[in-house]
Amino acid sequence: MKRIILIIVALVVAPTLYGQNIPEYHNEAVEASADYQQGNAFQQDLLLYADMLSSTHPYYADAKHRKGLERRVRRVYKECGKIEDVADFKLSLARLAASLGDGHTAISFWSNLERIFPVRLALDINQPAIVDVTSEEHRELLGKEVKAINGRSLKQILRSAREIVSADNDVNFLNLVKEYLMFAEFWSFLDMSDECLTLTFADGSSAEILAISKRELRIAQLQRNAQERVTAMRNTLFDYTIFEDGGICYLQFNQFADRVTMPQYPQLARFDEFVAEMMAEIEAKGVETLVVDLQYNSGGNSNLGEVLLSWLKPYAEIESYGVDVRISKMLLERYPYYRDFTFDGEPLKMGEVYDMWQFDHNRGREIDYSAPQDSSQHILNFDVERIFRGNVVFVEGQDSYSSATLLLTKARDCGVGIIVGEPSGGKPSHYGDLLYCTLPNTKTIATVSHKHFVRPSREAKESDYITPDVFIELNDPDRDQLWEWVLKTYKRR
Repeated sequence: MKRIILIIVALVVAPTLYGQNIPEYHNEAVEASADYQQGNAFQQDLLLYADMLSSTHPYYADAKHRKGLERRVRRVYKECGKIEDVADFKLSLARLAASLGDGHTAISFWSNLERIFPVRLALDINQPAIVDVTSEEHRELLGKEVKAINGRSLKQILRSAREIVSADNDVNFLNLVKEYLMFAEFWSFLDMSDECLTLTFADGSSAEILAISKRELRIAQLQRNAQERVTAMRNTLFDYTIFEDGGICYLQFNQFADRVTMPQYPQLARFDEFVAEMMAEIEAKGVETLVVDLQYNSGGNSNLGEVLLSWLKPYAEIESYGVDVRISKMLLERYPYYRDFTFDGEPLKMGEVYDMWQFDHNRGREIDYSAPQDSSQHILNFDVERIFRGNVVFVEGQDSYSSATLLLTKARDCGVGIIVGEPSGGKPSHYGDLLYCTLPNTKTIATVSHKHFVRPSREAKESDYITPDVFIELNDPDRDQLWEWVLKTYKRR
């Protein structure tokens, strides 16, 4: 077994971790306008935020969409004239962001993550909410079905949350909300008590849960299989185990990050070297089935997915994602090299959306992958004789998002393996590659997408998530159904 220890607490870095290093957003024309000059701090930052969305997000490259945003901002501008609390202001912006259905475009509305309710609900589409995680003192609540909280039905609560939580689809939304509902502050965003929750259960009983400090939490959880699951989450970026008797290699791929993408952490492994080593052992031991488990993977740098695919199919036969990029002030500030790009011999125009592969320097470009590569590049496999020819099984779950979704979609559209598990948290075609900014008057932190990723099979019917070829429940409290299915289907007899 090869194991790379995860030494970084959070590789998907929250905007708040950047603190004051996030540049402020300014626009001289907006700031010189009468509405800006006459407005309060909230109205001023609303105008700057609307300008940032309008000029940066690919959705608003369409003039009709920009007009719709302008009408909505006029209404919100009046509302902001009556706002006195920055939290209420952030919620107004969060509603604008959430309406895009883009999990990468969001507002950081948190100010206090220390106070929590010691209970978490298991939320799934079309399934009742079940108490999954709670404190030791409330252990008797585990497994109970929740009907209402503080007199409001879960349907009403989730409807309110949907208005302020940015998410790609319902799977992504429920995944986020089941965590958010543990934070006391989030309930205040829903105009509910952040001190006490009264849970009403399907059996008619109820329980009061008081907010506590995170330091006081002693967790109890739904009972799992006493034996360690093969597919249980490991504290790693990526690792693999070969079950030689069964002819199976199990790769758990938890984050698209390594030493190449995060050079500030030289102690991390390189993913390309890791995969080359894994494939050499697969070949030496005659492995017939490779299981790539992405159920815990929320994304990162998609180049790692290219590395893996280069070992599963001749790379020349792998179709690329379409990447539509919108040129904006924010983009040029973060990636100034775009200033040198041209399209049909002309400089790129502000506000326009371009197919990235059609920039003049990308058209017909042939990369010499045989040339020496430095440590800043991943090395792909171009030896067709070393391509893995066995069974490939990709596992997706509700946490599979962003770059994990890109890899899964590309595998499906290019005919690599099959996908099993549960619907993904990300859309096959989606917005992404976010930019950060701070609104100067309220210090609100915002993120916005500047690209639209279009799946390789453009004629494929679009959906909100990737539907698995074989549905397998990944969170069965009593059985590791995934591994049972793998052994039943692929174990060498």
